[in-house]
Amino acid sequence: MENYGILSLLPVAVVIVLVFFTRRTAVSLLAGTLVGAVMLYGVGFPKPWLDVVYGVMGSDLWIWLVLVCGFFGSLVALFEASGGIQGFTAIAGKICKGEKRTLLASWLLGIVTFVDDWLSILSVGTAMRRATDRFRIPREMLAFLSNITASSVCVIVPTSTWGVFMISQLVATDVCTTEAGMSTFLQTLPFLFYPLVALLCGLLYAVGVLPKVGPMRKAYALAQVKERPVEEAPQQASGKKPHALNFLLPLILVTAVTIATREILYGTLLCLVFCAVLYLPQKLLTPGEYLDTAMSGFKGMIGVLAIVTCAFMLRDINSLLGMPEFVIGAAKAAIGPQLLPVAAFLIVTVLAVAAGNFWGICAIAFPVIIPIAQAMD
Repeated sequence: MENYGILSLLPVAVVIVLVFFTRRTAVSLLAGTLVGAVMLYGVGFPKPWLDVVYGVMGSDLWIWLVLVCGFFGSLVALFEASGGIQGFTAIAGKICKGEKRTLLASWLLGIVTFVDDWLSILSVGTAMRRATDRFRIPREMLAFLSNITASSVCVIVPTSTWGVFMISQLVATDVCTTEAGMSTFLQTLPFLFYPLVALLCGLLYAVGVLPKVGPMRKAYALAQVKERPVEEAPQQASGKKPHALNFLLPLILVTAVTIATREILYGTLLCLVFCAVLYLPQKLLTPGEYLDTAMSGFKGMIGVLAIVTCAFMLRDINSLLGMPEFVIGAAKAAIGPQLLPVAAFLIVTVLAVAAGNFWGICAIAFPVIIPIAQAMD
């Protein structure tokens, strides 16, 4: 294998620049693979580049990831269609008797809907905005609470879409095998200081221990004088009363099965069957609607799968260019083991804020940072 030295960094540099300007992670990653393929094979790059594509999409890991992510997408869609979230919202509404209770309920709802960060944000926003409007709580506060809980709890719960993504990154960078992915992820939990502190800050902010300052203070002042019409509660399409158990029971099942078997694929597959047994007798969905909803949710995960697929392709192209060996050698000479976590935290933070996409930045950073960490023991 020819060693391209510092030029081996060119595909990753192209990806980072394109992510900043286009905000499209999958396209940027794909462009990086094409740049690397041209460097390796010149004008005859199409066939060997396709060989890399076939190699990635033919791997057991890729097939596993497609199934798990797709099934998770189906579950998210079914949770929404069943009205279970609305049922939980009705319960939360009964305790929303003031600003603090309303904000605390928003925080708790964000934690309960941990399966997916997008689902959590959409659910909390839809469920609680009528209550927050009633007590003149600014939408900015609701947005802050829903985001800080969704993005934090999703990171520390392995049976979430983020957990699936991170497990795939650990497996792809040879930190562990597919079978050991769940247990390896669980071992990282005690070190996830940032999301744990963020959740605590969200709670303290909700109950008023932390003061409202800066733009949030201005938003509260504006909300006191701004008239906002109170929205009517949405009705479930089936006309039936939504029940919180239609959401909570499948969540408990997928979590329990995944923890018991240490295989998230078993949990999601069994949960899909359980949702059919739970929803169809209640006539929340017809068999045709159930299948259509599940398929729609599966297709909704294509964006995430595209990012992961392109990240795997870039990993293989970088390996052919000798990029990991070059970066590891340079990092070992310039950075000590004690400084690597600090450097990784700062670099990934800056890139994530600048690009506005944490999933994509992790897909870029993992294949670079993990080999360095392993080399430094």
